[in-house]
Order: sequence, then C-alpha cells, then structure tokens
Amino acid sequence: MRINAFSDVCLRVVMLLAASPEGALMTSRAISEAIATPYNHVSKAVLRLRELGLVEVARGRAGGVRISAEGRLASIGWLLRRLDTRLDLAACETPDGPCPLLDGCGVRGALRRAREAFYSELDGVVIAAQPHSQPATRVFY
Repeated sequence: MRINAFSDVCLRVVMLLAASPEGALMTSRAISEAIATPYNHVSKAVLRLRELGLVEVARGRAGGVRISAEGRLASIGWLLRRLDTRLDLAACETPDGPCPLLDGCGVRGALRRAREAFYSELDGVVIAAQPHSQPATRVFY
C-alpha cells in the first residue's frame, strides 16, 4: 500500500507541529523549510488539516499554525482515511468500457479489504507520539 504525496505532506506537517513546544505557532513558510516541501503544497495541506480540525490557524503578523488538541490525539489511520479520495484502488475499466471480468472478479473487494487492513493497522499509531529527531527529506524535487 502506498500513500499519495499530499497525504505524505499532511503527515509531515502535523508531525512537525506535534513536535513543536505546546502552543507554539509556526508559519507555513517555516514548516515548508523544515519539511523540505514547496510552500504552496504546505499551504494546501494546512488548509485541509484545518478543515479536519487537526490544526489551528492564527492570522496576522504574529500568526501561524499549531496543532490542536484533536491533532494530538489523532491516529495516522484516521487521517489517511480522510485524505484518501479514491473510491477504488483498481479502475476496473478498459478503453472500451467496464472490464469484461468485472462480474466474476474478486480483486476489487480484496483490494478494498486490504486498504482497510492497512488503515486499521495505523489506527493504533498516534501521530503526536511519533519520534521527531530525524530531519525530513524532500517530498517533491
């Protein structure tokens, strides 16, 4: 199983904020530099994380982003489920229409169960409890 780049950025942002001192604000620019990811990607991630209630945003000159109380308790499985926008892992289509094997195929269901097993395994992993001593590596080049 593999997560997409946007989910990766979101995880990095929330983990970095969780590692920051309690209540500390970080600008999106500072987050971008700390996780070696372009500013516009970080801005989109912060917006989505705010919608999910994992971060709080303070506007203005002394503003920034900080992890919320909910963000400190969230699991990686919970977050990835909300960031995964794919309905199915397999398209089950050909250039001419639906796959001719669709009626008797069990792959689609098996992939759905495998994805849920992946997320279930990550449900017990709280984002804020992860070690933060390693520097982040670049996501986009």
